[in-house]
Amino acid sequence: MTNIRQSVAQVRQILIVGTGIALALSTILAFYLARRFTSPIRELTQVAQELAQGNFRTRVKVRTGDELGYLSSTLNHMATGLQNMIEDISNEKNKIRAILTSMGDGVVALDSDGRIILVNQAAERMFGRRETEVVGKYILSLVRNYKIEELVSQVVASRKVIIDELKSATGPDRILRIHGAPIISDAAKIVGVALVFRDITGLRQLEQMRTDFVANVSHELKTPLTSIKGFVETLLDGAMEDSEVSRRFLGIINEETDRLHRLIADLLSLAHIEAPRFEAAYQEAELEQVVGKTAAILTPLAEAKGISLSLELDPGLPKVIIKEDLLGQIVLNLMDNAIKYTLPGGRVSVKARREQEQVVVEVSDTGIGIPEESLPRIFERFYRVDKARSREIGGTGLGLSIVKHILERYGQKIWVESTPGKGSVFSFTLAAAQESK
Repeated sequence: MTNIRQSVAQVRQILIVGTGIALALSTILAFYLARRFTSPIRELTQVAQELAQGNFRTRVKVRTGDELGYLSSTLNHMATGLQNMIEDISNEKNKIRAILTSMGDGVVALDSDGRIILVNQAAERMFGRRETEVVGKYILSLVRNYKIEELVSQVVASRKVIIDELKSATGPDRILRIHGAPIISDAAKIVGVALVFRDITGLRQLEQMRTDFVANVSHELKTPLTSIKGFVETLLDGAMEDSEVSRRFLGIINEETDRLHRLIADLLSLAHIEAPRFEAAYQEAELEQVVGKTAAILTPLAEAKGISLSLELDPGLPKVIIKEDLLGQIVLNLMDNAIKYTLPGGRVSVKARREQEQVVVEVSDTGIGIPEESLPRIFERFYRVDKARSREIGGTGLGLSIVKHILERYGQKIWVESTPGKGSVFSFTLAAAQESK
């Protein structure tokens, strides 16, 4: 029994040691197998999370050729496809954004609920609101005119492009032309509306100016022609027999003919200056010499009215960049107007001084002056403060407009300050020529 007990103890010991060794080996094997399977799964999970967060450049390392390896390859292929697709979408988005940014027309896109999803820079400038301020809001938060809501509803109902015009609340008499078009998905459903805004205020003003210009020209031509025709008919009806009457009528006809000649000459001059082919020749002119010649021409007219004419030009004035004949036209128009609208015994003076890279010229008078409400329109074609007086002294209403257009072609400006009953001061700038060293 003692031997048997020793044998059993030995067997038990062997079993315990063997079992421990087997457990240790199985634990190590299980840890190895678990790590072999869970490590790729954890890597797959991490890559999937990064893909979900938008990192499409991440990839899984393919270590085996089993199912996990095939899954890793598939995930990498999917990531590559997503990356290419996102890059294509991003490129297209950047192209569309660049096009919208460079457009001069305002573009606003709405979703199916009528909320703003896009506003380009032109629309931001047009309505004075940033895109971030209005995205997600209704169109009335950007365009404060209920007519725009009606247009959007019509576009959605008709599924067609609708064009309309409305006045904007962002500026006085500002007119906008709107193109509204439905945004239709592949499933033929309307998912939004695109609105294109174009500011046509300037176009409408030009059309009105053209209409006014034609009307004014017609009126200005009709008046002397009617007068000439009337006197000619009177002469033909027998007044020619009276030498005194015929001489007086012929004198009036001559004056009206001169008036027509001045009007047509001014119209041609204005048309020439405004023509696109007109080139502002950058020649140098002696301001003092031009002013002196003009003063010599107008001195008899000033003396006949008892008006004193003075020149106060700073010494050492540089040459100015402008054609000499155009400069003479500017000075002649301003000085002639000053003399015409100054009462006998008044004064007209021409002053010039240098200010940095410019020469400022002032033509002042002690004449009848210009009412404040007429100052903004004084440089318009055919605009006259006192129409009867202007026609009486032979004005065409185009002189100041010609002066303004000449100066604008040379990048210069003109302005006026006036007090009714005390006189006016017309000032304009000229670019100073670079003095040779």
